Amino acid sequence: MKVTIKAAAERRIRGRYPFGHRGDILDAEAGIGAGEVVDVYAQSGPFLGRGYFNPDGATPLRMLTTRREHIDEGFYRARIRGALARREGRIVGTDALRVLHGEADGTPGIVADLFGTVLSVQFRNAGVERHRAQIVRALQAETGASAAFERSDTGERAREGLEQQVGALWGELPEQVNFYEDDLELSFQPFAAQKTGFYLDQRDNRRLMRGLVKEGEGFLDVYAYTGGFSLHAARAGARPLAIDQDDAALGALEGAARANRVSVGLRLGDALEVLRTLESEKQSFGAAVIDPPTLAKRRDDIPKAKRIFTEGATRALRMLKPGGVLLVSTCAHYIRVEDLLDAARVAASEAECDAEVIGTTYQPADHPHLLSVPESLYLKSILLQKE
Repeated sequence: MKVTIKAAAERRIRGRYPFGHRGDILDAEAGIGAGEVVDVYAQSGPFLGRGYFNPDGATPLRMLTTRREHIDEGFYRARIRGALARREGRIVGTDALRVLHGEADGTPGIVADLFGTVLSVQFRNAGVERHRAQIVRALQAETGASAAFERSDTGERAREGLEQQVGALWGELPEQVNFYEDDLELSFQPFAAQKTGFYLDQRDNRRLMRGLVKEGEGFLDVYAYTGGFSLHAARAGARPLAIDQDDAALGALEGAARANRVSVGLRLGDALEVLRTLESEKQSFGAAVIDPPTLAKRRDDIPKAKRIFTEGATRALRMLKPGGVLLVSTCAHYIRVEDLLDAARVAASEAECDAEVIGTTYQPADHPHLLSVPESLYLKSILLQKE
């Protein structure tokens, strides 16, 4: 089957940009099924590569290769081997890592995280759904995972015309998946946790903040979820207070703190409302993290997201002791570092203090960011120190 793209999109595709949007498609041969692999040609005639095509998808074309090669189990095994080889030696102090990061690993629509010997997988588009059996066999062979489960319950599947799907893929799946991060023993329930089970992408930031907290001082963890930041801070001797509106997540954090023999304070409720209460109580902290869920799924959401960051950072800065540090983080692709800096600048003014930007961080090495795929950069954080 053949798909032809317009001249305006050719340069992007030749530059290894993996997406062909609806306006990029000049012509598609009749009868292409959702997720079928097609040969992609330029308007001027040359062959450009092969990719998944979904005529009714929000993003119809997803490039797989620039060569005329078979997209079979061997293809997926080679991509997984390459991804694992790139990560070798980069991820230390843990037995959990992201194995496949979608387009950034040349596997559009596949996200896979390994926790010890258990693999968590998401199939996000019609192409990988069509090749599900081949991909599962390839993952099992190349990762050596003893068990695997699927969390294909993402919004992206709905946009592809696919139903959400959750369940075991192979092996004897434990009720609780256990893994470690440095000197912390962590766990989650496969079908109760969010996304693939645990937010591995904040690993480096958790370590960063752990190195900055001071023993005996308060640590404010806003939008804590299951409290990875809080657990690291507690292990370093700080007194964490975790805020989240998810009662089950805070319950999981309470259990993790008990298992690791540390103490974490909990506050259930809307983050901004709890921050207002803490400020009225004249609480003070030596360090804080503001790490909300995705606040901007579209560009139009950016102004509202910045207002939330501004209010959160304002109240955190007011409660920070002089010399205290604040990490402000976003997992939204559309929010730039500049947007975080803008929000923090207004927040510092509202808090009637000054702050120095002492660091900017991005996602860790097992969540690769390719220059040719701007969308693969999503996690951005700024680290501030109150003057």
